[in-house]
Amino acid sequence: MKALGFNVIIQEGDTGQFELFSHKGTNYNFNAENWISYMKEGDGVPKFFTLRDVEKKLSNLI
Repeated sequence: MKALGFNVIIQEGDTGQFELFSHKGTNYNFNAENWISYMKEGDGVPKFFTLRDVEKKLSNLI
């Protein structure tokens, strides 16, 4: 996703699930001030989401 120009971090959770964070701050320190949770399990998003699921989220399909 970084190759496509998105400023994102994908972080693994305790049970193997992933959460996608989008950059919104002025520096790249990982905290709530600089990064916002963009996508995680729930609301139509599976525990182990794929690139296709991210595309759906970006297209407002989920």
